[in-house]
Amino acid sequence: MSKLSKNLKELFSFTNNERIAIIVLFAILFAVFLYPHIKSKSNMDEAGFEELKLAVDEFENSKLQAETSEMPAKPRKNTYKKTEKKEENFEFDPNTADENTFVKLGFSQKQAATIINYRNKGGNFKTANDFKKMYVVSEDNFNRLAPYIKIAPDVNLQPTTTETTNSANENSATARPRVFVEINSADTAELKKLRGIGSYYASRIEEYRNKLGGFADINQLKEIKGIDDERFAMFSNQVQIDTSSINKLNVNKLTPKELAQHPYINNYTARGIEQYRNFAGKIENLQQLVKEKILTDEQADKLKHYIEF
Repeated sequence: MSKLSKNLKELFSFTNNERIAIIVLFAILFAVFLYPHIKSKSNMDEAGFEELKLAVDEFENSKLQAETSEMPAKPRKNTYKKTEKKEENFEFDPNTADENTFVKLGFSQKQAATIINYRNKGGNFKTANDFKKMYVVSEDNFNRLAPYIKIAPDVNLQPTTTETTNSANENSATARPRVFVEINSADTAELKKLRGIGSYYASRIEEYRNKLGGFADINQLKEIKGIDDERFAMFSNQVQIDTSSINKLNVNKLTPKELAQHPYINNYTARGIEQYRNFAGKIENLQQLVKEKILTDEQADKLKHYIEF
């Protein structure tokens, strides 16, 4: 082989690494040459796509506006519209009407329940004016319903005396009987003649009377659980009191246990009375116990009807 051929062969002979490097170099040159043409075409395609997208959006918007303008306007719902309460006028007896009847007459569920609860406790209505006294019966409601109130005659009361009513709202022109009861001597049968007093409250009155030793004041009846101002007003004008029959306590003789059985004397007060009695020898009056702070003025005022010395 000539020296020139040998030199050429050595010049164009490459190792594997050199061949890979040459191929990568050509690839880079080719990419650099083609990139401006590819980018130009790509920009054109993107611009065309954006124009098409804008055209489609404008078409959809114009179509939606056209459809909206053709639709009838939907009325706006008033969410604050208040339902008016329906009131009916018809004849009814407040002593027998049920809750639904009172609601139809214009009372609320709570007002109707109050009237029913009042009757369940023994209350009843003798006249239209009695119904008017219920605090749940407004003046407007009563004036509207007064002509429709029809109260059945009460056959349970036996007349012992009569009185004439002048009220224009009375349901009957006839006089109504009133029964008077002497509270300290009446048995449960007589107590039940009081308006608003049934067997339950008659027993409670008798029980409390025995603990007291008798009633000295009509207002003591309100100390009985369940007899509130409303019930008390129903029968208070029927009550008579004979205080001569009251049983009294001798504070100088009774033991603390016996004294503490009275509703107005607790165990602490009973022991204080005994200690003062042992110190003083004899209690002359209640003011001694008030002065020694064994009794309050209020306790002494209540006990003055029940204490003897």
